Amino acid sequence: MPIPLTALLLTLVVPQPISLAGFVQASTTPPSRDASGWVAQKQAGALAPSLQGKPVVVDIYADWCSKCQTIAPTLRSLQQKKAGKATFLKFDVSNASALKQSRERARALGLGAFLEANRSEPSLVAVINPATGVAVQTFRASTDDGAYSAAIKKTQAMLKP
Repeated sequence: MPIPLTALLLTLVVPQPISLAGFVQASTTPPSRDASGWVAQKQAGALAPSLQGKPVVVDIYADWCSKCQTIAPTLRSLQQKKAGKATFLKFDVSNASALKQSRERARALGLGAFLEANRSEPSLVAVINPATGVAVQTFRASTDDGAYSAAIKKTQAMLKP
């Protein structure tokens, strides 16, 4: 059964579901996006006990990614400045072997869904609330130390009783 052109165009423009006779509606929920427009992956719950109490800064990294190389000094400096105040994790997606190891580690830490949702986004850095597993803020190829610090501070405030 051919789909009328107007019905097809409406499905591309109108954000609500449209019923077309003879077709099955697929239900998909679009990913939520944070203020910067990047996917803010929501987790099912708290991260691993070893990550609790401090904001978690996750870096999706690939050694072939020039943007990853550009932000690396900023993240190293931030890690030194925030030692003891935040947990820093790097998930390497450079190749199949590195991705496999990163997946295993991410699953063990409660970040498996986050990595799967963002593994094709090298140079993405997220500040995550470990109590909820939700990305408070995400950055893409940012060298703005102040913005990272502000996101960490905001997450720390969320963690205080």
